[in-house]
Amino acid sequence: MATTTPSTKSAKRLREIVHVIIRMFLVSGRAGPPAEGHLPFNPLYFHILGRLRERGPTRPSELAATFGVARTTLSTAVNALVNRGLLQKERDPHDGRAQLVKLSDNGLMVAKAIYRQDLTNMKVLLEQLDNSEIEPFLELLEKVVRGLELSASSGDTK
Repeated sequence: MATTTPSTKSAKRLREIVHVIIRMFLVSGRAGPPAEGHLPFNPLYFHILGRLRERGPTRPSELAATFGVARTTLSTAVNALVNRGLLQKERDPHDGRAQLVKLSDNGLMVAKAIYRQDLTNMKVLLEQLDNSEIEPFLELLEKVVRGLELSASSGDTK
């Protein structure tokens, strides 16, 4: 992990860059409405649906740990998605006391729409670069993610 201390000027510059990206993809819907118009944007909802699309039925406690949110926060989100008909709850076949959440058929359709929209958004972003810039850009982002994950796992909140 890098040991440099970024300047306030650099932090402000990055803040503006991130805000533009968020505004372009999430607020203005430049590359299309979130989830192809099936569900208003909510980061936690989208992450839950995406994770279940990738991994299948999962215990809510595992989802809370994965996303680093309180179980009550996750429970509220799961209940909202159940009420929208996007998730279903079922007993864990390995432990009848535990519950799993899984995508409903409609939830799978929305999760796939979110995934397609994510890919469209990423292509729009990458189209701003020359082909020779894409790989170094991705490598730098991966470096940032590794550092963030390492900080999160060590409890470092700098």
